[in-house]
Amino acid sequence: MDVIKYLADGPGVPYHMQYMEHLHMLVDNKIVWLFVWIVVADIITGFFKSLVTKKTSSRKGTDGLIRHGVLLLIIITLYPMLDINGFRSAGDTLIIFYVLFYAVSIIENLGQMGVPVPDFVKQYIYKLSDEYVHEDNNKEVKNGTRNHD
Repeated sequence: MDVIKYLADGPGVPYHMQYMEHLHMLVDNKIVWLFVWIVVADIITGFFKSLVTKKTSSRKGTDGLIRHGVLLLIIITLYPMLDINGFRSAGDTLIIFYVLFYAVSIIENLGQMGVPVPDFVKQYIYKLSDEYVHEDNNKEVKNGTRNHD
């Protein structure tokens, strides 16, 4: 009997139309906007860090922009699919996960630029630890790239 009802009612809205509708809804999604703006903040702080530390490289910058762009594309592609299939909370969790990683990256960038970072935060971020700074300095000395300013 369910088959007859399904055939009479039709299959419903085609998936591609649902996808486009959910894709358009991303414009009003606050979590997606938080993600976009934190990516932008990471790009900006990363650029300024490269200027302050005098390690600006077009290759590294281009690679970073490509990685950020691919991740944005993946999120914008995947989130509507999760939402359509009833997994919106999984999509939100995925985005919050990446927001936290980008927040750590922003704190690393600020710390490496010399902006004071509280010790209780510093102890959890490897790139701001004394061990990392010591290891980084040893690599620079070994490679002959240490800046003697």
